Amino acid sequence: MGLMKFLEKYVRDQQVPPLKLMEAFNVVLHPNAALLAPEAHQFAILRGVINRHLRKRRRLEHVNTLDDVVELLAKANNVMIVTGAGVSVSCGIPDFRSETGIYSRLQEFELDDPQQMFDIKYFRDAPDIFYSFAKELYPSNYEPSPSHMFVKQMEDKGKLLRNYTQNIDTLEHKAQIKRIVNCHGSFATASCVTCGYKCEGKEIEKYIFEQKVPPCPKCSVDRVTPKKGSDDEDEGPRGVSVMKPDITFFGESLPAEFDRLLALDTDVVDLLIVMGSSLKVSPVSEIMTQVPHSVPQIVINRTPITHMTFDVQLLGDCDIIIPELCRMLGWDLRHHKLPGGSALSEESRGDSDAPKIWKFHRNGLYTFPGAVVSDRYLQGEIRYVIGLFGYTVS
Repeated sequence: MGLMKFLEKYVRDQQVPPLKLMEAFNVVLHPNAALLAPEAHQFAILRGVINRHLRKRRRLEHVNTLDDVVELLAKANNVMIVTGAGVSVSCGIPDFRSETGIYSRLQEFELDDPQQMFDIKYFRDAPDIFYSFAKELYPSNYEPSPSHMFVKQMEDKGKLLRNYTQNIDTLEHKAQIKRIVNCHGSFATASCVTCGYKCEGKEIEKYIFEQKVPPCPKCSVDRVTPKKGSDDEDEGPRGVSVMKPDITFFGESLPAEFDRLLALDTDVVDLLIVMGSSLKVSPVSEIMTQVPHSVPQIVINRTPITHMTFDVQLLGDCDIIIPELCRMLGWDLRHHKLPGGSALSEESRGDSDAPKIWKFHRNGLYTFPGAVVSDRYLQGEIRYVIGLFGYTVS
């Protein structure tokens, strides 16, 4: 049924109390805790209980190998693809959680927590921090990767149900993907954090590249004009009457179309593929809890995803794995970064006697060039135990 449909049926429609629903999952709060916890807190605990239950998905017995993945791609007609920063790294756009990603630069920005870079409350207090690195993420000088073009190819073949992207770089739009949900918004438009004035993203592009905070042209004059000769005269606006790209910061709600389309798509999806994402950011990470457990689930990522159960994990660079899948499918994926410009070119195919570029470790686990994974994990010595609110390693 999935998290949202469960909550809609029992909480919204039947108005069953959260504490009563928890009992169905063998979770009972101490009576004192139940009395003290506001209903909003009870609801949050219930979500955690349900998510824990849904993440106990078992791997499908018939989906184990690379050939199985190829067969699924060939036969599926409603493929849901979730993409993250890993599909854009080869374009020159930095990711967030790798050793050299945006979040690794805490000292440079004097932050206590890397997520402050995209926290709406922190942005209101210090918008200059965001604008000091925003140009690195701005999409004007970037072109789609082979992974983006694979999603477009899936759409052209009539197989793409929807591409849910966590990325804000709008490269999916440059790839002309139509069935797209920008889960975290994008740079396409910008809005004032005070009065809501909206404009095209191009209108603040100059400020982004000059690493300056763009004032709102509608309400900023009276609010933030510094006194002549003051120390703040050259600093630009802070806190209010500031334009912010319409990307979703921590503390902001996702676009309304996310929940609406996800509710529709989970009824018909027949294959789920996660590409270039560690699925650590909610609520996009909760997509997995909405998809029926019977639907095959594949991940293509540099690092393993250990807090959810996938049928097959293909670990390595997306732009290496995707062309290999296309070669096995006989699909002519075209991109100037591929040898010979195509996944089916002689240069891409290489010598038939050459060793495979992938390594099989066990059912459901392959590594390709670019994989970042420990030997202990590959040997199956690390297992992750899902707790109510987090994960522990044993």
